[in-house]
Amino acid sequence: MEKINIITGEDLSFKELDNITVEGYYDYFEIDNCLINKCDFSKSNLQGIDVSDSKILFSNFSNVDLSDRSYKNIIFDNCSLIGVDFNSSFLENVTFTNCNLSYSNFSGCNLKEVSFNSCKLDDASFNEVKWKKLIFDNCSLNGCEFFQTKLKDIDVSNCQIKDLRVPIESLKGLVVSYDQAIGLSLLLGIKIK
Repeated sequence: MEKINIITGEDLSFKELDNITVEGYYDYFEIDNCLINKCDFSKSNLQGIDVSDSKILFSNFSNVDLSDRSYKNIIFDNCSLIGVDFNSSFLENVTFTNCNLSYSNFSGCNLKEVSFNSCKLDDASFNEVKWKKLIFDNCSLNGCEFFQTKLKDIDVSNCQIKDLRVPIESLKGLVVSYDQAIGLSLLLGIKIK
């Protein structure tokens, strides 16, 4: 892999980006088969970026608009994605591990084989999401909203789920722990003695 120090807007394939700050607006380019390590994208507008077959480590995408794009075969590990906007994007075979995705927006997304492992997703939005094989493992989902998103067969039994914002009918089939079921019963107006 060739190591580069600046992104000029051309497509990137089989490159290594290490410890760089990316600034500015990028109308369109592709990142394919890249290793991205310790990079800061938080000062950039990446609305025209498609990413595939890449590994992204210890990088900052906070408050970046990544909406209406395609992301396939990607690993995000130890990244800051606070407030990132994936609205109406297509994510396939994407894994987030030890990432902070608080206040992120996945509304309108199509998620296929997407996994969140030990991630912080507090106050994230998953409205009108279509999914297949969506996994939340040991995540913090406090204050998340799931409007018009079916939760049947999603297992959140080892996650923190305080103050979920979800319609009662969407809870049908959600897999929770015994203690979580007691907390969720408050959404139904049930009083427990």
